[in-house]
This record gives sequence, C-alpha cells and structure tokens, in this order.
Amino acid sequence: MELSAVIITYNAARHLRACIDALRSVADEIIIVDSGSTDSTAEIARGFPEVRWYERTFDGYGSQKNYANSLAQGKYILSVDADEVLSPELQRAILAEKGQWRADAYSFLRVAVYCGAFIRAAGWYPDWKVRIFRRDAARWSDEPVHERLLLPSGTKVIRLQGEMWHYSYASPEENLLRTSKYARLAAEMMAKAGKSPNWWRGFAKAGARFTKSLIIKGGWRLGWRGVSIAFLGAIYYVLREIYLSYAHYRETAPNGVSSFHDPSSSPSKSLGMGAADTRAPHGS
Repeated sequence: MELSAVIITYNAARHLRACIDALRSVADEIIIVDSGSTDSTAEIARGFPEVRWYERTFDGYGSQKNYANSLAQGKYILSVDADEVLSPELQRAILAEKGQWRADAYSFLRVAVYCGAFIRAAGWYPDWKVRIFRRDAARWSDEPVHERLLLPSGTKVIRLQGEMWHYSYASPEENLLRTSKYARLAAEMMAKAGKSPNWWRGFAKAGARFTKSLIIKGGWRLGWRGVSIAFLGAIYYVLREIYLSYAHYRETAPNGVSSFHDPSSSPSKSLGMGAADTRAPHGS
C-alpha cells in the first residue's frame, strides 16, 4: 500500500464529504480517528468504503494525529484536516508521484477560505505545508495545540503544484470562538511549563500581529475580512495572557476564594441581587 490519508475529526460534518471525495482519487485508504462527534460525522465517514473509522478520547492535536498515523498501512501518509480539500490540480500532482516517489516529504500551498472568499493576503498566504511524508520519517510534536511536524534534519522536501483549500471559518464569530479555544489551550501549556502572565508580551505581540496582517501583508485589500483576520489574530495574544492569569489565580487562590464559575458562591448573593442576576459567566 502506497499512500494513507489520515484525518482526525470532531463534529466535522460540514466539509467532511468534500474532504473525503477529494482524497478518494489519490489515497489507497483513509484513516479517520474521531473524538466523540455528536453531529453526522460518523454517518458521513462510514458511507465511504475507503474509510477505516476509529474512536479515541482527545488528548491534544499532536498526540491524536500520531495515534492516527500509527494505524496507517501505507508507505506514505497524507495528513489533512477535515475542513481541507485537495484541488484537482493537487490531486493530479500527487498521483504523478505515486509509484515513483522522489523524496521523503512533500509540501503544497494551503489557501484559506474565510467567510466565503479565498484569502491570498493578510499573512495567510503563501502558506506552504508539509503534509505528505514517509510514515517512518516524521511525527507530530506533542503540543496540545499548534502542533508541528517533526522531520529529521536534511530531509528532502519537494513542492507540489496545486492548492489545498482550507475552509477555515464561515463567520467572524466562529473565528472568535476558535481563537479563544486555541488561546486557552496555549495558556494551559504555558502554565504547565511554569510561565507567568506578561501583559507587555501580550499587547506587544497583539499590536505587531495586527499591524503586520492588516498593513504590511495587505489585509486592508480584503476589506472587512482583512480587518477581521487582523483583529482576531491579534486578540489571540491578549486572550492567552488572560487565560494564563486565570490559571495562576486558580493555583494561588486561598481555599476560601472559590472559582467565579461556581454559582453556589456567587458574590451577587451578598449584594441582594435577584435570582436572574446570579448566573456566573460562561467559560470557554
């Protein structure tokens, strides 16, 4: 078996059918490891005879992807996300390599589709990704978020023609929610590493990111989409410091100070507020 496509999923029904359809023409098998989807992800995936379906509790993006890779039987792995679709040109380029592999790893351009439009500015393009690699020559880092593909030094990487279309966010709200999730996961990782909050770091990185994305990388040409990408990309760094500060608060708070997520200890009770006002804010 030459090429195994590998996907990890969670409530990925929106684009999964298009993702699998594009993979069928190039992959000898499709491995999907799901972490408890409650939508129609399983139904869609199991409708394709090429799919081998597995379920596993999610313990971080890197770890989940490495587990999925361990199930593959192909000599090479094609690693994609469930919201990514291979263009016809990229499919032809991959097929041309099969049977005469020239390198241990291959990269290709990923192009984001943001709120219904292809994004080729704002720091999101060009975005070269190594996504095809020999099964025994690479692994994902163990970070719970922003995992990296680890290749041995000196690995030959060939760039393929064609694009992979990444259907990233259907709305700014979806972008904001996922940005918050990634910031929280990054903060948890920083807290475990013993790092302390640093507001100068957060605001400096946010300012630099906003300026680079909107001005230097041409996000302004995209109109409101460019502003949204720049602002929500920048706010990630501030959110990360907020979550990191909250993690330290939980670790250092005296026993008599409970989490603000605990409705039984809401300070509003001592202020004489009505029942409708005693709800604690929702966490992420």
